[in-house]
Amino acid sequence: MTYDLHCHSHFSDGELSPAQLVALADAAGLTHLALTDHDTLDGLPEAHFAAKQFPNLQIIDGLELSCTWENQLIHVVGLNVDRSNGLLREGVERNKRSRIARAEAMYEDFEQHNIDLRDEVQAMLSERGVPTRPHFADALIQKGLAKNKKQAFKRYLVRGKPGYIPMRWPNLSEVGQWITAAGGVAVLAHPTRYKLTRTKLSRLIAEMMEAGIQGIEVSTPITDKQQTAMLGDLAMQFGLLASVGSDFHANDQPWARLGAAQPLSKQLTPVWSQF
Repeated sequence: MTYDLHCHSHFSDGELSPAQLVALADAAGLTHLALTDHDTLDGLPEAHFAAKQFPNLQIIDGLELSCTWENQLIHVVGLNVDRSNGLLREGVERNKRSRIARAEAMYEDFEQHNIDLRDEVQAMLSERGVPTRPHFADALIQKGLAKNKKQAFKRYLVRGKPGYIPMRWPNLSEVGQWITAAGGVAVLAHPTRYKLTRTKLSRLIAEMMEAGIQGIEVSTPITDKQQTAMLGDLAMQFGLLASVGSDFHANDQPWARLGAAQPLSKQLTPVWSQF
């Protein structure tokens, strides 16, 4: 059994369609793939349809929800969710509306700096998915205003720069409720990316567990052995389920290759034990 429980399609900020992702997952030898687009479930029907061609691959319904903890953006992955659940769908729509409203404010802010990105961003969306900051970064690259996404996020889109619009996301408790109401398992995504001390990360874990968030991503392609060991220790200390995921977005990002995360230690309880 080989798992990748965190990836993105073009229904959020990924490069590939769900069908292309499924084919890539099968070619990579995966047996289980969770499509976890940002604040949307819209790509899942296509993923399931495409997977009919690959009998060795199972699709797990998922999504990645944005929330706020101590004024910091946190991402929580919901796995094995019932995508027809009313409370989850209401939460998804709430976050989607917030993203659309932010995008409109970003267009206006850029226009005040004589930068028009509306056509480029909307062409990327093509009636699907939700607008994200990476869409704006790609539009800036298309306009010749940045060489790559790193430069786009350095010159724009961050606090104090053109295109930065603060967001008010739901809190941990709300996101935990949405996922658990849908029968899913809620998992803290890429914990090392938040640059928290171990003490602060432990405090986050304690609060997220109160919110019904039962898991933590222990292994990703960007976690080194020391980080993976530390996250594994925290998972055992707090009795958390352990997850594994690449956070794949595009083929030109080798640091997040689909299926590239290392297998979990046998000491840990894998999140799929609850599926």
